[in-house]
Amino acid sequence: MLAFDRRIGLIGIGKMGEALVSGLIRSKLIDPAKVGVSDISVERKEYISKKYPITCYSKSDELVNNSDIVVIAVKPRDMKKVLGDIKAQLNSKHLLISIAAGISTSFILRHLQKNVSLIRAMPNSPCMIGEGMTVLAPLPGTSIENIQYAKEIFSSIGKVLLLDEKHLNAVTGLSGSGPAYVYLFIEALTAGGVKVGLPEDVALILSTQTLYGSSKMLLETGEPPKKLKGMVATPGGTTVSGLFELEIGNVRASIIRAVEKATQRARELGIE
Repeated sequence: MLAFDRRIGLIGIGKMGEALVSGLIRSKLIDPAKVGVSDISVERKEYISKKYPITCYSKSDELVNNSDIVVIAVKPRDMKKVLGDIKAQLNSKHLLISIAAGISTSFILRHLQKNVSLIRAMPNSPCMIGEGMTVLAPLPGTSIENIQYAKEIFSSIGKVLLLDEKHLNAVTGLSGSGPAYVYLFIEALTAGGVKVGLPEDVALILSTQTLYGSSKMLLETGEPPKKLKGMVATPGGTTVSGLFELEIGNVRASIIRAVEKATQRARELGIE
């Protein structure tokens, strides 16, 4: 693991910001004394300062002055103001990482009115338990060292991939929105279990563990989903009967359309 000798500052400590703080400390990637945060909510800063041994700053520009890597984790509507607050303090030595959904690098650069080392990140909600999926989109020309720093930061809360920024709307539609699709599927499996006579709490445990185990099996074996599906679906058996009903209901096509629609909406909401 990279010897983390840089100071990290997070602007915005909502759920995702706290997930990063928690992951950094839990992974022992960095000395907590090198982590700083700022937020417009006094209550939120008080909560974070009591829970984690890190520094809370009253102003974001003060945080930037005491950080080498700055992570902006605010709502998209607050991005313009934050950039205005910190642009005077940012310089070529800083690495700026934005996890504000839909905010393009061109928007950020335009409002900073200067060139900075910049990476967009798209994490998803399971990052809050250290099992997230984050896609990083570095601005062209970003140094390998800075990309490595960003990878190490987000590896503390899950898996990380590098992609071109043009793919981030699709990433939002798939892995960003994907947890909701999975929860819907678990709800449906649970309801099915109840319909055939299982207690609801039992059906929920069976459904959840089945999804978890199946996903883990995919990751650990490296086998394609189609092959693993075939291992379960014995000709003429129970699984084949169930899969046939899913095909009749066009479940596969509905999931594909869900990703397409979410991607389209991400594109519509994006700020260039």
